[in-house]
Amino acid sequence: MGDHNASDDGKSIWMRSNWTVCFQKTGWTWSDTKTIDFGAVQTGAPCPEEDGGAVPWPKMPDLVWKTWKTARKEVVDLGVPADHVLADTAYVNDTLPDEGDYDDWRVCVTDPSADSDVTLDAWVTLGLTDPRNGCPKSDREDGDRPSLPDRDDDGDPDYHDPFPGDRNRDSTFPNGLPRGSDGSGGSSGDDDWDWNCPHTRWC
Repeated sequence: MGDHNASDDGKSIWMRSNWTVCFQKTGWTWSDTKTIDFGAVQTGAPCPEEDGGAVPWPKMPDLVWKTWKTARKEVVDLGVPADHVLADTAYVNDTLPDEGDYDDWRVCVTDPSADSDVTLDAWVTLGLTDPRNGCPKSDREDGDRPSLPDRDDDGDPDYHDPFPGDRNRDSTFPNGLPRGSDGSGGSSGDDDWDWNCPHTRWC
């Protein structure tokens, strides 16, 4: 009795309990002893159409602009474990809210990309954005992750910044404490405090 990898990926069979038989072939030795040879793939992988062929892995669907909740379900339905499906932000200066609060956020980009093979050990990352934002252009040439507009340059994108035009507000102090000359929101000198600054809760 023998066995071999029934796919074209070149892996050797070890720990037979982790492999599933797709094909079997019987034969005879020169001494008229009957033989059988099993062609197998790793358990969980689909069988190729013919012995030695390519494994017909499921393909990553096009999930752009679907909600996180819908897209995640589609990926899990392909056989990817739920804890292998990760959420990230599509924009480098954005932040995901708490889990459960981004169920309606939209998918802009996926890794792996659409039409890629989704294999047994696949991890899938979905780049999300708040539905108030559009997705970044897919034809960017600089290779960098895009950023959302941030007019006051405090690290908080305008779409959820309560004070988008206040350049005196430091995002380290989300309640609007004015930025001091020491960069910490406070100041070593009273003259640097502007308690009449507009558009903050502290003024």
